[in-house]
Amino acid sequence: MEYRKIFNNYLQERGLRLTKVRDLILEAVFATHTHFDAEELYDSLKGQAVSRATVYRTMPLLVDSGLVKKSMFGLDKEKYEHIYGHPNHFHIICIKCGRVIEQIDKKLETAIIEITERNGFEYEDYHLKISGICSLCKE
Repeated sequence: MEYRKIFNNYLQERGLRLTKVRDLILEAVFATHTHFDAEELYDSLKGQAVSRATVYRTMPLLVDSGLVKKSMFGLDKEKYEHIYGHPNHFHIICIKCGRVIEQIDKKLETAIIEITERNGFEYEDYHLKISGICSLCKE
């Protein structure tokens, strides 16, 4: 699993180790295919001798390693998603119910690349959030 190698290399560069507990957290993150907060991740690990504090301390490491992205959807908690191996995408968020829809748009990404190049930037990533009211809440 390439993501484990990436995380292990990231930790080693900082003088840290991929402990059994960090590995459990890493596997739980990559087993989750939705947006999640740290508390939800902790709940999914109950019964595996993982402390809440370790989950909260490990999430910034996963973000800094480039395997996980942190998003604030205008709700109460920061949400995370694993991004390694996934194409860039943006989020459409309902401001009433909190529903999150992921969208991939190659034309948008092409436009972002053109804009960044035109302004002398080297494109790496983008974070786009569109807020509105979903069709279910409009009814």
